[in-house]
Amino acid sequence: MQITQNRADLVLDLFEQYYTRVFCFARKSLPAESAEDIAQEVFSRLLQLKHLEDLDVISVSYLIKIADNLIKRRYNRGQRFYRFLEAAQAEPRDRHAGSNPQPMSIELSRDMSARLDALSPCEREAVQLVVCNGLSYQEAAESLGVPVSTVNNWKYRGIQKLKEIYEADGEVGNAA
Repeated sequence: MQITQNRADLVLDLFEQYYTRVFCFARKSLPAESAEDIAQEVFSRLLQLKHLEDLDVISVSYLIKIADNLIKRRYNRGQRFYRFLEAAQAEPRDRHAGSNPQPMSIELSRDMSARLDALSPCEREAVQLVVCNGLSYQEAAESLGVPVSTVNNWKYRGIQKLKEIYEADGEVGNAA
């Protein structure tokens, strides 16, 4: 989408009028850094809105609703990611409940990065964009330049491989 000067001026004017109010709204739910990210994302999305010039009035409530949706999406993305991690870590423990399992002491970021590196580049990108970053399949497909079904397939295969890696690590850890 070509950003015209008129569109940029319109968004800049809205930014100058309403940034503080959008930031304060986001700050009620998030730390300052995250609230700032959300507030900036609101105006970034506004720049990409189709037919922006055709809208008569853009109120602060419209902008706050965009911020609210972004906050909800961020929360849901985090919850999905934590559920995935809990499920992946719980499977080996549940399977070997009768044995004396070793406590799980994993430095999560390093461990997860190493496991993601085991995926193909396409699978890794799809998992990171959809699961870790919370993009929709459509957004991930646009960013990767492929159809939505391809992103769905890559993500599914990546998740399956991650599950297999976690299961294999659980069996190796208990065999030693």
